Amino acid sequence: MKIRPDICWKLENNNIDPDIFALLHGIRAKGSLKQAAEDAGLSYRHAWGILKALGEKLKSPLTRMERGRGASLTEVGENLLWAEELARTRLAGELQVLAGDINRQLAEFLHEARSGKLRINASHGLAIAHLHTLLQESTKLIVDFHFRGSLESLRELANSRCDIAGFHFPAGPIGKKLAPHYRQWLDRERHLLFKFATRKQGLMIKPGNPRKITRLQDLTKRSVRFINRQEESGTRTILDALLSEQKIDKTRIKGYHDEEFTHVAVAALIASGVADAGFGIEAAARKFGLQFIPIVSETYVFAIDSSIQETLVDEFIRTVRSRKIKSLVNALPGYDVRDAGRKMDIEDLFAS
Repeated sequence: MKIRPDICWKLENNNIDPDIFALLHGIRAKGSLKQAAEDAGLSYRHAWGILKALGEKLKSPLTRMERGRGASLTEVGENLLWAEELARTRLAGELQVLAGDINRQLAEFLHEARSGKLRINASHGLAIAHLHTLLQESTKLIVDFHFRGSLESLRELANSRCDIAGFHFPAGPIGKKLAPHYRQWLDRERHLLFKFATRKQGLMIKPGNPRKITRLQDLTKRSVRFINRQEESGTRTILDALLSEQKIDKTRIKGYHDEEFTHVAVAALIASGVADAGFGIEAAARKFGLQFIPIVSETYVFAIDSSIQETLVDEFIRTVRSRKIKSLVNALPGYDVRDAGRKMDIEDLFAS
């Protein structure tokens, strides 16, 4: 049994029925209130009732119904749905970590028979979110999991403030250029490296590409609004290296200093119209119906402190290699986990 924190929306002092958001999402996707109600497991009458009730409280309808043309969202309905989706993407990592902390403390209090605790710092991603969930379900591990940038995670590992660091490293010339920034925190005698996945990063842009963005240089167009990742994230490090290599002046990129902490938060802001482009993973772009221009392939790696108990390492790698995680991650666009759990050599990774 697991405790799971969730988001609750209120209008003044009254809770908003959470089914509202499932219905709004279904109407946007299917263009039919009947289908949206069925997908949400609600009767048509009940679905219509809760939409109508909230619309009356807000003094504006959330949907428009047209005979023969189905249903669509009003501007108020769209804004309400985007607010909920953006809140979830921004808080997803924090809620997962909070759930892990609560369940870990509960397990320790109840003296559940687990072999030990693993402290994991890892760069956020959709695949890592799946892995984090599976690790929390383990009957053998207590996991203290924190989402951190790639370089910050490696620095914490080098200073013995975590047992495992998850980071992503780009292939090709950019990887060779960035190798010293990553290599400085790893020691062949102290650390074991295991591959998790390969994935694609590139430009995430609005559907239809109204700003005609086809390359990084186009981010300097005066009409383009950009949303960035935070400093020390692997994605920000890669982007900065690419801008430097192509001699692109980052001060000309409108929004370069506007930061979000996850790929999905960046994608959500682009989809909502706050920004025109961002740099991130293909899976996040596809999740929000954005166009994606691939620029670099990278390898997601786990560096493990070799001094921790062998049984803990074995259980962690067993989860990384499991059919369940491979099934979940292979469903994400741009990911490949065929070699998940394969041991890697530090020098080979940075020389590739």
